[in-house]
Amino acid sequence: MTPELVTAGGLTVDHVISADGTVALARVGGNGAYSSVGALCWREHVGLVSVAVASYPRETLARLRDSGVALDGVVMVDVALESGNWFIYDDEGHRSERLTSRPEELAQAGFPTDRLTHRQVDDWQAHLRRRGDGGELSYSQFRDTHPMVAAQVPDSYLRARGAHCAPSRPVVLADLLPLFNGRGMVVTLDAGWQLAELSLDDLSPFLAQVDAFLPSEIELAALVPGAPIEQALALAAARCRGTAAVKLGPRGCLVWDKEAGAPVAVPVIPTHAIDPTGAGDSFCGGFLAGLVETGDPVLAAAYGAVSASLIVSRHGADGALPIDRAACREALARLTSSIARAPMPARPLSA
Repeated sequence: MTPELVTAGGLTVDHVISADGTVALARVGGNGAYSSVGALCWREHVGLVSVAVASYPRETLARLRDSGVALDGVVMVDVALESGNWFIYDDEGHRSERLTSRPEELAQAGFPTDRLTHRQVDDWQAHLRRRGDGGELSYSQFRDTHPMVAAQVPDSYLRARGAHCAPSRPVVLADLLPLFNGRGMVVTLDAGWQLAELSLDDLSPFLAQVDAFLPSEIELAALVPGAPIEQALALAAARCRGTAAVKLGPRGCLVWDKEAGAPVAVPVIPTHAIDPTGAGDSFCGGFLAGLVETGDPVLAAAYGAVSASLIVSRHGADGALPIDRAACREALARLTSSIARAPMPARPLSA
């Protein structure tokens, strides 16, 4: 069956320490999985493009497939990874990442595996930094040696109405973006550290190919250093075929309204957040669905906010499955009624 939307990104196994110290080991994730589930909140059929290691849980892939995520664009590689990514959150919502280990190492190092104190969290992070990668292949290294390529995208995916590219190396985007654009799709792009390390000028050829650029606040600040957030957002939006929205975590997001020349704030949906991992990626999947359906980036951000609220209330990319789309629509109606469309004053822009 032809997917209505497509997302392209990674599949990983993650270890999470929430702000209250709760530990969740070996949870299935990856920006490809989270963004596809975010899109699945609004559409019954979503195509996933990814490269998966042999050790990625097959039962998770089966759950995604049974819930409506087509896996024809997922290439399975005969490489097994023992280590997973650590995502460690503090009380302000900031996240430490790019640390890896096998799940059993937490107990082997003498730490509890259910909940850590703040001191224990600091000690565990110090332990991870000292150990480095332990000589083991990481998911980041795997993606470098086994990148996604345009040739793996099935013809059926190219009849979709929209595609989202999750954070990927520039060489991957240089291959995928022209493919999706060549079929007239609505295209959205997340930044990640892979693009945040570039200058805005270096990023401009990619932005010219997208209908929405969706960086986080940290990534936008890295791209436009020293600029107030509204000004940085406007400068990024000016390089896009469409516009840009910046994700602000628990403060929602700002969407640049090109016609008004000002940002519009879209709040989050209050929810009991268990695990923030994947919130930004699921937001992007929901944003794509909303932009395809309405053509309005502000409303698209509301779709994204609903998707993110569902993901953060569970552990793992598959925790929200099966999707209750009727509940998503109800939440969307409540949220859109609260959005103030009157634009805020814009600050003068530098050249």
